[in-house]
Amino acid sequence: MKKLINRNFALYSLGRLVSLLGSGIQNVAIPLYILRTTGSGFAMGIFACVELLPQLFLMPIGGVLGDYFNRKRIMVMSDLLSGVISILLFLSIREGAIYLPVLFGCQILLSSVMAVFDTATAAMLPELVGDEELLKGNSIVGSIDSMTNIAGPVIGAALFGIFGLKAVFIINGVSFLLSAASETFIEYKPEKVTNDKLTVAKSRKDIKEGFAFLKKSKGIMSLIMFSAVANFFGIASLAVILPYIFVEGIGFTNNQFGILQGSIMAGILIGNIILSMIAGKSAKNKIVILGLSAEALIFFVMGIFFYPRVFEALGGPGLKLMGIFMIFLVMFGVSNAFLRTSIFTNIQLMIPNELRARVLSAYSFSMQAIAPIGVFAAGIALDMVEYYQLFMFCTIMITLTTAVFFLRAPQESFDPATMRNRENA
Repeated sequence: MKKLINRNFALYSLGRLVSLLGSGIQNVAIPLYILRTTGSGFAMGIFACVELLPQLFLMPIGGVLGDYFNRKRIMVMSDLLSGVISILLFLSIREGAIYLPVLFGCQILLSSVMAVFDTATAAMLPELVGDEELLKGNSIVGSIDSMTNIAGPVIGAALFGIFGLKAVFIINGVSFLLSAASETFIEYKPEKVTNDKLTVAKSRKDIKEGFAFLKKSKGIMSLIMFSAVANFFGIASLAVILPYIFVEGIGFTNNQFGILQGSIMAGILIGNIILSMIAGKSAKNKIVILGLSAEALIFFVMGIFFYPRVFEALGGPGLKLMGIFMIFLVMFGVSNAFLRTSIFTNIQLMIPNELRARVLSAYSFSMQAIAPIGVFAAGIALDMVEYYQLFMFCTIMITLTTAVFFLRAPQESFDPATMRNRENA
């Protein structure tokens, strides 16, 4: 049995911490720049698409690479490439402005690299900590990710407001390079080494193998169908509609927006800390059900406060209203951590190591395939429909989808480990 806290796990976590802090800074600064320069929901929708589409379509390829090549090397090279791209963005800025097509083009490259990075590192973690400690390991990694995403938006909004995009891009670039440097010290020996030559035909076969594995489980397929519909409306709400509401609708400042963005990550941090403490003590199905129910309820109640009569009655974009939204977003983050971390851990454990990267990429692809359409549609709809009506419509659809999932999904969707138990019986 491997100890959870070891040198390799620490270096792995440090690499994520440094690189994700830079990403968190950039991910709040770019939407602010787009909104401040264009004021367009359509432009926000385009940006969300160029951020999501490359990750979506390259996930299966990243899965094959993660099962075929050394996962540590993929991790290091991904951070090196991301650092170079961010520095190129820094060099592209002229007189405080950047040509939007250049910004979108570089974001496509960054998202493409991250698609490979995510699948390789997700498959690598179980090899570093062992099966028995995986839920706690995922909770700790999730907590670290959340801490960087709390600090990142706050720092990003402040840097953007004071220094502009140049400071944001150079900090992000340096953070990726430092992350790559720390990851080179991870002592990692792949459990399975292959000398086979990777060809297009073999890649196609391996991708199909990943999707074929998913089809064997009714529970996983139910999760995929639920997540696809929920992501269509949920990611559109979080990536496009919420930033538009906070900045253009209510009128929060850059710093207020950064704090609100960080509130979701604060909730995820708290949720993962709680989850690491109760791992093994509470039934996984109860954790999943609680997370699903809470997410739908919180979105519905929060949507009421987006109506102008309501937030104007509370004094507009002041501390009182910001405090209310912070509470909602923290609670949403807690429920999201309960849901995502527990399900993802069980799915990791159900997949053989030699297939893990490609199956995880197939799983992620299947869940998120419809999300880019959702964010693009949300960007168009924001220029045609009142933002508070659009958010409430998305919330109602998420609530209905959750209700159908509760009624029709098999037990293994709530506790995927039951699939393994049935197969071993």
